[in-house]
Amino acid sequence: MSVSLETYLVKLYLDRDARRAFLADPRSAARAAGLGEADVAALERVDRDGLELAARSFAGKRAARAAGRPRRALLGMLGRVVARLREGWRRS
Repeated sequence: MSVSLETYLVKLYLDRDARRAFLADPRSAARAAGLGEADVAALERVDRDGLELAARSFAGKRAARAAGRPRRALLGMLGRVVARLREGWRRS
């Protein structure tokens, strides 16, 4: 994987508008980014759902950090919520 392809993937993960343009026309967007033909061909085969899922995941992690909530604390809180839900389901 070329450095330019890696850089472009980061842009796709972080920049919603760039990602939308790419998803609308991967070949044109990749060429406009200056990627070579091999990288353009590789991007045409990218898992689009996976790209969106990863972008949302990264955005969530950035938001959690920006809010001052470390990942571990967030996971701990989620675990407590799930435990309470399970407890409620067992009572039903």
